Order: sequence, then C-alpha cells, then structure tokens
Amino acid sequence: MKLSCDTKEIAAAVGAASKVVNAHTTVPILSNVLIHAENGSLSVRATDLELTLEQRLKAEIEEPGSITVPAKLFAGYLANLPATSTIELSGTPNRVGVKCERTNYDFNALPGDEYPPLPAAVKGAQFSLSGKRLREGIDAVIFAAATEEARGAVMMGTLLEIEGDKLTMVATDGYRLARYETTLDESPGGHERFIVPSRALAEVARNLAGAERVNVNVLGAQNNQLQFSAEHAAVTVRLVDGQYPNYQQVIPAKFDRKVTASVPALVAALRRAELVAGDRASMVKMNLSNHTLIVTANSERSGNAYEEIEIEQEGDDLTIAFNARYMIEVLNHVKSAQCRIEFVGPLSPAALTPVEASEGASQLYVLMPLRQ
Repeated sequence: MKLSCDTKEIAAAVGAASKVVNAHTTVPILSNVLIHAENGSLSVRATDLELTLEQRLKAEIEEPGSITVPAKLFAGYLANLPATSTIELSGTPNRVGVKCERTNYDFNALPGDEYPPLPAAVKGAQFSLSGKRLREGIDAVIFAAATEEARGAVMMGTLLEIEGDKLTMVATDGYRLARYETTLDESPGGHERFIVPSRALAEVARNLAGAERVNVNVLGAQNNQLQFSAEHAAVTVRLVDGQYPNYQQVIPAKFDRKVTASVPALVAALRRAELVAGDRASMVKMNLSNHTLIVTANSERSGNAYEEIEIEQEGDDLTIAFNARYMIEVLNHVKSAQCRIEFVGPLSPAALTPVEASEGASQLYVLMPLRQ
C-alpha cells in the first residue's frame, strides 16, 4: 500500500474512528483502525463488533492495499501534525511508514485481511431523512436512556418507531421519558420498530449530522443491524433484541393543570435550588399558585432555598416534587424560550413541551414526580 492524502482529513477520520474502538478489548486487532486504499479513495474503519464506523476521503493511490494500525496511537500522532500539510503512507502487513514534511515515523501494524468484515449486505426496509432532523431527534432523546448496564440493553437503547411516513424516537430510564416525532423524506411503508443502542446514535449524530440526507437500511439475514449512511460516512450498528416498554402508557391521556414558564428562568432557579437540595434525589418542590411558580428545597446540612418565577397558569393550584437534575436535563434540550408543563396531580407524571416547536417536528418529555 502506498498513498498520499490531506492530513486534516485523515486526522479527523482516524480521530472519529478511535472513539469507536473499545479500549478494554482482549482482541488485539480490534484496538486498531483499518486503512483501505482502492480506486482513488481511502476508507478508514473501526469496529467493536457491535458498532462500525467507516469514513471515506479522497487520496492519491500509488499502490492499493489495506493495513491496520493502533487507533489511539495513530489518532494522537495525526492530531499533532500541521493541519495544512500532506501525509504519505506506505506499508507492509506488519509495518506502516508515515511521512509528513520533515517527520518520518514507523508504526507496528497488523494485516488488513484479518480485520472483521463489514456486515452482510442483505438489505431489508429502508428510509431516509435530513441530517439536521436526525441530529435534532437524537440530541432530543438519547440523554433520557438508562446508562447503567444493570438496567439492561433495552433500557439503554432508543426506540425508533415508524408508522407510515412518521418517525418517532423514544428513550426512557423509567424516571423520565423523551419523545421526538418527525416526518421521513422516504418511508418503508407499514410499521417498523428498532431498538438502537443510544451510544451508537450518538456516533451517528457526531459523524453524519452535517449530511444533507441520511439513508437508513436494515441489514443482515436476521434483520438485526441498521446502517446509517451519507455521502462520505456510514455507521452500522447491531440492534438490541428485546421488547421495548409500552411508553404510551406512561403519558397521561389528559391534564387538568397547565403552566407556561421561561426556560432560562426556570433552569437558573432549579440549578440554585439543587445546590441546597444536595441529596441523591436532588428533590425540589414546585408550588403553583396565583400565576407564580415557587421553587423550594431544604436540607439540614445546607439550609433552605426559595425562588419565585412568574408564569401563566391554567387550572387549580398544585404542589409537586421533582428531581431537579432530571428536570434541568430536560429543559436543556428544549430549544425554545418558553416551555409548557402540564400536570394531573402530585403523584402523577407531568409532561413538558416547548412552546415554539421546531419546524416539522415535535418534542415531548415526561417526568415522574417524587413523593414529598
């Protein structure tokens, strides 16, 4: 293999690939990134066998071939090269040489033909949407997925549900729920449900968000993989096998109290009150009365917190308690100056939505209250 390419482009590709590599793998070649040169194109691929990222960039190929190099080491080296330079790579199955301006490095390598192959190209359902909407949807929901392995792979995943041309994305950890709905540019028709590891969707957002259009294909003989692809990159992920909870049951059918509040004001008040709450549950109380939202918190160690926020109120007064940290995280994902919060009672879930919704999309968040 022998080639030359833009340093900035290969540094970005290898840097992104290194984030996919499992630092604790016991299989040496899975610590490496695959460099494959062919037909005037260079591909950079990394996998942990559950998630695969492949990026393509232009290169001048003198001799085609493939080789694998340690991902973290190579990414660190490339990140410290001049961004405006050109890099030259040449290699044998066990060694790769790198030249850039007046630097010359040799890295230990492993043969490219020993690297895990791409998933089987048996394609099933497919759909597409804009990269902007896909990124918005991923950012809007994945934070609500469970992060503890003890909760299981299903709860650590995000549900992608397709009904006709409507895409619904849902994530929940049992304490809060996030839902994002939008319209597909191209629909597979009928009804489809996929549980995608939330970590994989974060990589999709990171690597494909700038694409004008993202195509999504179901792969594999068992329809157990999903590939997100754009012009110069593709992320392939193994789907979670299991039954996602019936999230519709968590969303109250109707509400009898509603408030509209300033998002920045509410976030600031909750952050200050959380400092006083201090315990693991970060419990703050919210009292709705006379078009005023009163936020309070107390602890024997820190003292008492009291905040007043002017709101628009409909319905009876109410006192309800929430985990301040969870509500702050929800509000941080509301891209609107104001939010609408709807209630049923002190022990029933509350729903939060942005007043100014994104064009062509809708967001809904559900928070479970705490017992006072």
